[in-house]
Parts: sequence; structure tokens; C-alpha cells
Amino acid sequence: MIRKVIKDSYDLYDVHLSSFSPISNNSYKCKSDDGGEYILKTTELYTSEKFKFLYNQGIENVLYPIKNRVGDYISRSDKNFYMTNYIPDFYMLDEIKAVSLAKELDQLHTHTYFRRQLSPSNSRRKMDDTFDYLQYKFSMLELFIRTIETRDFDEYSITFLKNYQVLLDTKKIMAKIQKKIIGDIKDRKSIYFAYIHNNPKLDHLLSSGGNQFLISIEKSKIGIPSLDIAKFYLENVDVNIDMKTIIESYFAKFDDEFYFDYFCFIVLLYYIKGIVIIDKDYVSSQSFLYATSSIKKFINTFDLLKEKPII
Repeated sequence: MIRKVIKDSYDLYDVHLSSFSPISNNSYKCKSDDGGEYILKTTELYTSEKFKFLYNQGIENVLYPIKNRVGDYISRSDKNFYMTNYIPDFYMLDEIKAVSLAKELDQLHTHTYFRRQLSPSNSRRKMDDTFDYLQYKFSMLELFIRTIETRDFDEYSITFLKNYQVLLDTKKIMAKIQKKIIGDIKDRKSIYFAYIHNNPKLDHLLSSGGNQFLISIEKSKIGIPSLDIAKFYLENVDVNIDMKTIIESYFAKFDDEFYFDYFCFIVLLYYIKGIVIIDKDYVSSQSFLYATSSIKKFINTFDLLKEKPII
């Protein structure tokens, strides 16, 4: 594919690409005859509509592709692809980059906010499916715990028994949040939606010349902004930053607990999904330990077991 694109580059872009080196499975760094450097990336055709939407919304912190000769962001060859100018991403500490990424996500959301009612026909069905999954997962874990309680204690069984209370706490927190969300859905609550990046990794932020650019928007979509912040937390939880302040500052601008609750629900759901259950007699101890330790850290960071005062 890449060789054909290089061959066709002049017809598509007025640029004659002469060489390339792979960066990933679907992206390449290319050079032109005149010494210019570019990034070429294969993508889906509908990605063009995402770039058009962001451009027309006046979003400036996204790296846009070079338009081809017919004025489109996406070109067709053997595969759909786009090309951007190569921007060197100067080294930056992960701590600084994570804080910058949070700011750029906030800016993206702020400039694309709009209100929409929660739809019982769509949202309730998704929540019911999630509830069924959680019931199954917690039931299987409870059955497993009962099974190992009948065995002789060993290093394997003690690992689970010592940490099972974390899952009981998680079940309690998620049930409480889910009840509130289902109530909001029934009431057709009007909430903020925004354009979300949906894949906020540190590698997807370029910093150059004092400017920040979000890249790799293929998974971006309209959604509840809490999803972006949950994925930001999960991607960067091990980076040495004041995560509590960053997250709480983000949600402080909303006058509704819905957004923070939904953020918590997504993070906890991710960790629960990560527990590998083979059957009622065997659960991956590694996945169980990772999930429970991560959940415990999350619960303690945001004081999720602390009862809120009744006003």
C-alpha cells in the first residue's frame, strides 16, 4: 500500500514522496524530494467527517491533515489515508505532558458542549446490559470465594480472601451510582455532551513551539465527557501527578454530580472487566490482585466510601 501511495503522491498532493520508514502498523514517516517531512497514516473514510466537524467548530488544538488536490482531508489509494506535516515532538516529562493532555481535553470539550436528554430507549438498555454483566461477574466471584473457603489455606487462596472486601465495597459503590443514573434516564435528564477524543494517551499529544496538538482522533465521537476523563485516568494513573486535583477541578465546573458519578462508574467497570474468571474454581490471581489494588487506590483517592452530608 505505502509504495503505491508514494508513487501516486504527486498526483494527490503536489508532493513527490521519495522514501518512508514505518512508525506503527498504520503510520509512516515520509520524506519528499525537496526535503520535506510528512506523516502518512491509513484510516477509515469517515474520519474525514470528524476533521470537518472539528474544523468548522473552530477547534485549534487538533493536528489537521493536509488537504489533497480536491480539497479533502482523506485520500484514496489501495487504502484510505491522510497526510500531515511532520512535527517533531520534543521530549517532555510524562508528568508535564499528562497535565497538558488534561488541559487540551478540557479545551476540546468546552468548545463542543451541547445539551441532550438521556434517552430511555437507548441509555436504559445499555445500563441494563451493564447491570446484567456486573451481576454475573460479582456472582461468579462470590461463588469462587465460597469455593476457596472450603479449601486448605495456601498462598493462592489467601490472596483472594485478603482482598475480597475491596470487591464488596466496589459492588456497593457501583450499585448506588447505577441507581442514580437509572433515575436520571427515567427522568430524561438533560446533560452535557461534547466531542471526546476517546483515546487520550500521552503519545496522542504533540508539543511543539509552545503549541499543543491532539492527534489520532480515529476513535473520537460525540459522547459524555466523563468517558474521556475516565480513560485519561486509566491511561495515566501511574504518572506522578496530582490526579485527585486534576480530576476534581475538571468536574467542579459542573453543577451536577452526574458527571463525576459516571466517571467513577466507568473506571470501576474497567477494573472489574479486567478480572479473568476461568470457572467457579479458578480466577487469575494476577488479574484479581491488579484489579483490587487499583480499585482500592481509586476508592481511597476520591473518598468514595465516605458518606456525603445530607443537605
